[in-house]
Amino acid sequence: SITIIGILATIILNSISNSRARAYDSKIKQQLNSFRTAAEIYFTNKNDYGPTVFICTDITSIFKDLDPVNGRPGLYIATDNIPNGTQVVCSSNGSAYAVKATLYSGNEYWCVDSKGASMLIPGTIGVSATICQ
Repeated sequence: SITIIGILATIILNSISNSRARAYDSKIKQQLNSFRTAAEIYFTNKNDYGPTVFICTDITSIFKDLDPVNGRPGLYIATDNIPNGTQVVCSSNGSAYAVKATLYSGNEYWCVDSKGASMLIPGTIGVSATICQ
């Protein structure tokens, strides 16, 4: 009887842990896909993706823009709007951008770019480029 309860408790705890991981990853994917939509509004209004930057926190970049007229792309990758512990890497130049964010496992990340990519990439997040690769 105690053994059965222990086995059931283990199954339930594993299920909860897996659900959290899936929720974390879904949130990251949703936020980056929303960023991509906002980035297209930004591009339409500004006719480019802004200055060349390689960090998400550059205040003059698309990655920090919160203006509703420009689609508010910075809102979707702001620290308060993504799961704690997520590493986000950004890169842009006038004609292209890419945003990458680690997933729950830490051994893969999600990437979106201005060419339309939205993809899972295995490995560590590494340095950024303006395309998902």
